[in-house]
Amino acid sequence: MGFLKVLDDRTIGFPDFRGNVQYLSIGNLNANDRISLILMDYPNRQRLKLWGRARIVHETDDPDLMEKLALPVYKDKVERGIIIHIEALDWNCPQHITPRYSKAEVEGLMVPLLNEIQRLKLKIPEIPMDTDIN
Repeated sequence: MGFLKVLDDRTIGFPDFRGNVQYLSIGNLNANDRISLILMDYPNRQRLKLWGRARIVHETDDPDLMEKLALPVYKDKVERGIIIHIEALDWNCPQHITPRYSKAEVEGLMVPLLNEIQRLKLKIPEIPMDTDIN
């Protein structure tokens, strides 16, 4: 479960937790409510660009909305919410998205290679590094 919440068919939101210290972003949104997000899915080489208008919501403004933004697995208090009304979106072409993998995914891909190296080492005696093979 991610931190970005779908609130309706054109609105998303996310919690801003105490201690996040993103006051520059909040100040920018207070001056200009335009916002864009780029959401990446590296393993599937997909990128979604969202454009919209953001508003800042405090618990005193809308406690029910703040409850929707809370993360059950994260116990810290939500200081404010950022609500984005989506005005446009675009799926990008995957041509220039470099796939990225987690450490666990890479380790899983390496298992057959490491097994093959072990099988080859059993078949070929190891050559000492100081041996001239020319």
